[in-house]
Amino acid sequence: MKNNSIAYIQFPGSNTENETVNTLKRCGFDPKPHFWNDRSFLLEDYAGYVILGGFSFEDRSRSGIIASLEPVVNKIKAQALLGKPVLGICNGAQILVESGMVPGNESFNTVLALADNKRMVGEKIVGTGYYNTWCYIKPSLVAKSAFVKKSGGVLRVPIAHAEGRFVVDKNMQKLVEEKSLITYQYCDKNGEVSKNFPTNPNSSFNNAAAISNVSGNVMAMMPHPERSVSGEADDIFKSMKEYIQSDNPFSYQALHYNAKKIEVKNFDKNNNTEILVSTIIADNEAISVERCIKKLGFDVKISKYVHYEISAKNNFDLSEVLKTDVLFNPSKEYVTTIKKNEKSFRFIVRNLDDIHGKSLLQTLKQRFGFKNLQSVNRGVVWEININSNSPKKDVDLILNSHIFSNPVSQERHEY
Repeated sequence: MKNNSIAYIQFPGSNTENETVNTLKRCGFDPKPHFWNDRSFLLEDYAGYVILGGFSFEDRSRSGIIASLEPVVNKIKAQALLGKPVLGICNGAQILVESGMVPGNESFNTVLALADNKRMVGEKIVGTGYYNTWCYIKPSLVAKSAFVKKSGGVLRVPIAHAEGRFVVDKNMQKLVEEKSLITYQYCDKNGEVSKNFPTNPNSSFNNAAAISNVSGNVMAMMPHPERSVSGEADDIFKSMKEYIQSDNPFSYQALHYNAKKIEVKNFDKNNNTEILVSTIIADNEAISVERCIKKLGFDVKISKYVHYEISAKNNFDLSEVLKTDVLFNPSKEYVTTIKKNEKSFRFIVRNLDDIHGKSLLQTLKQRFGFKNLQSVNRGVVWEININSNSPKKDVDLILNSHIFSNPVSQERHEY
């Protein structure tokens, strides 16, 4: 008899474990919990893995990144190389993308991103941020995947995410299309695909709802099939079971793609107005990032500041803009400056598609009447103080862990 035991992986902040257990049992599996700090060798006893949705490490720094750097993920990678199936749901999908397991090039580099949601109709943004609804997805009939029934039809599933938009560069998009790695697409109830909202709820490229690795045994899926109350999406888990029970020989295939190294540009504010915002109380996000980097073996102190760069046609009264409380919450935050320190390293990280900045600009112009404003760019300044004999080399290593930024969806500048 084939092993039907499945480990569902829990990090601090993961949830949906009850729904996942119920669905796995309904589909004939024997699900068991495996916590991020359990002994990794125990994972060898399982036939497959589900990385839960939720908010691992409270989505600090970026959804999924801190969890992706935990040792347990390396063990899951090793098991995936043996052919075992790995399904990442929502936050689990973000972990698989940040860890490089999807789409899985030779070095497990991060070559995809799950960026902020952007709801589009034509060229108009009609909504951003967290979105929770039911939607429709359809399986690819040509994708090689352990999670697709070739006879399957349109599935009705819930989504609940803020960073669920699959983003790739042009070269990677071409590879994803050539290899048929998009396993599920957002569609309407009739299976018709449209890039417009509400059919595509987050503007993922090619309506991607789920993407697999080349071998087909690892899939990152943003919708929540485990939450389908009456089993509308059970085909995904039943297909996983059929894959486990099959005797088909497995040979891991890596995606041949050279990932870009982290590029750090010089920051030029072009005589625009800058604002730095810090927190009145302890910054938990900075604390979590610092702990993560220390676990990687670096002796660091991390500080974080929210950064705004504002341009206008003519002079404007910054104090009036600050009074709107749009840029920060004065009950928890305050405007500050950074003291010069030659021993520290500072980097500003911005989203290439700065949806937050565009939204803030729209609010300030339309709601508060600041018509002369031209742009608002939002970013985060990370300050690294490091105790090291080779600080520049170690900071480069830290940057290339991607803890601060995703190389596909974000840009970095020395600050």
